[in-house]
Amino acid sequence: MAANEKVFWYSLLASFIVILMLGFANPAMFAQGSNETAYIIKIRSFGFVPTFMVVNSGSTVTWVNQAGGAQMLRMEGVFDQQVLGPGMSWSYKFNTPGIYEYRTMGTTELVGILIVD
Repeated sequence: MAANEKVFWYSLLASFIVILMLGFANPAMFAQGSNETAYIIKIRSFGFVPTFMVVNSGSTVTWVNQAGGAQMLRMEGVFDQQVLGPGMSWSYKFNTPGIYEYRTMGTTELVGILIVD
């Protein structure tokens, strides 16, 4: 391989690494018409993933039911009970800063915390 060809490939590799470091590999950046970060909380049979999350005011949070059965999600004083079947999701936009506790109801009660700043 010629020296100038090596320089080309090293330059190309270095450019790719810089792009990755700047965050352009984040798929959320390629969502059309959206500059908003996707905040997703998974409901699993053993708990929420993540259990604790911090978001900016005006953000939308989506809960996705990945547990085996239906889940009843609620956040007292914020939204009424939402029933999510397996694979279903539900979203809520948080405009007011605060500390929020969300939970599921049923045979296993799961609890999570959301901070909106």
